[in-house]
Amino acid sequence: MHHARIIITLTLAFLTLAGPQPAAAEEKFVTALTGKFPPFSYYDNQGNLAGFDVDVSREIAQRINRKSQIIATEWDGILAGLLAEKYDAIIGSMAITPVRQESVDFSTPYYHSGAQLFIHRDNPNKVYSISECNGLRIAVVLGETYQHFLEEKFPDVEVVTLKSGAEIFAMMEQKRITGFVTDRLVGAWQIKEAGRPFVPVGDMLYKERIGIPVRKDRPELLGQINKALAAMEDDGTMQRIHQRYFGLGKTSSSKLGTMEPSVIATKLLKGFAVSLGIAFAAILLGFALAVPCGLLLTFRHGSLKPIHFLVRAFVDFIRGTPVLIQLLFVWLGLGFAPFPAAILTLGICAMAYMAEVVRAGLMSVDPGQDLGARALGLSPLDRFRFVVWPQAFRIAIPPLMNCVVSLIKDTALVSIISIPELIREAQSIISVTFEPGLYYLIAGLMFFAVTFPLMKLSDRVERSIKAKGFAHD
Repeated sequence: MHHARIIITLTLAFLTLAGPQPAAAEEKFVTALTGKFPPFSYYDNQGNLAGFDVDVSREIAQRINRKSQIIATEWDGILAGLLAEKYDAIIGSMAITPVRQESVDFSTPYYHSGAQLFIHRDNPNKVYSISECNGLRIAVVLGETYQHFLEEKFPDVEVVTLKSGAEIFAMMEQKRITGFVTDRLVGAWQIKEAGRPFVPVGDMLYKERIGIPVRKDRPELLGQINKALAAMEDDGTMQRIHQRYFGLGKTSSSKLGTMEPSVIATKLLKGFAVSLGIAFAAILLGFALAVPCGLLLTFRHGSLKPIHFLVRAFVDFIRGTPVLIQLLFVWLGLGFAPFPAAILTLGICAMAYMAEVVRAGLMSVDPGQDLGARALGLSPLDRFRFVVWPQAFRIAIPPLMNCVVSLIKDTALVSIISIPELIREAQSIISVTFEPGLYYLIAGLMFFAVTFPLMKLSDRVERSIKAKGFAHD
């Protein structure tokens, strides 16, 4: 119990220090993008963020005398992250729409583009325009304006929403979808630079003005951004950046489809280290809380009955709601920074399941053991420490290890709150190499290399308990 108190104290101190974050430091210009939208944002062959939006973001930061910091996050939560003050602006090719303008203010457009339908060049469905796609599967990235356009203008089209363009391109090559709608520049880039077997069909679906959204309470920042964009247009900087990625004589050395093997290995190992670090911290937090909660769950009568029902309700709520929702609530709703949010969420979730295991372990101990210890004159604390808990913990070890295995796998969810763990790093590699099968397999094997020994160890412990005659405890 002494160790448990130390763990709880250290963990709460860490969460307090690194917990709810104030707005980004004034000396930094923190911007967000996906890192999976080439050529606007992607990872180059050295594993660094590159692309049109990345260069624009750094140029604006320089012109407003701030240090650039770019965060890669998921598109479907990127606007929510801005509203939750996770970054100052989004420079990620976001179209200006009336709906979005109700929540944020946009800068003056920094480029214009449009939506285009692309299909496989073999054209198995004989489609030549979007009006011929009724009943067919057309893919878009979740949350993009293309999704709402198709659902409103072409309700008979089966819209398939995916997390990123890399997944769409992979499905398209496998001919699992009829086509996809994306920015015409993005599609053209995939055809020309990545050699994708795609072709544009039909006219441009609609034109878009692309701006930089900021929160409505930051008019001074919006003014600085607009001033920087105007200066970049006047002195030709914006045109040079555009030429770098879209012009005939582009000078980018970051060729798509390539990434140094050493860079790939480093990204995967660093990502896995982050995953295991989060899992380790969450397990400590979860176990430290599970012991007292599991004990309280056994007190259904007496003076601790009200606390029992509170703990019971909380544990049931945590077990009955998706971890992903809990994670987003802690990150966006409570305002925690990504790492504390991940550790707190997974730790609390682990606590809920471990508490049930601890409760079951405590209830499996014969009541006569406690009565015997009481007859010897032991205090309630000593009866728990030296008689009840050792027997309960022995029984609880195998299911507790199953909770640990489950929690390690759940760390894959934290990629959605922009933590560069293993899955996020694998996706960044896939966005460059276009080999989802290979790198998802590698990521899966890395998890398996850790969880399989734990599962075998759990089996061994269980057999050992049975061999010692405690099978019926």
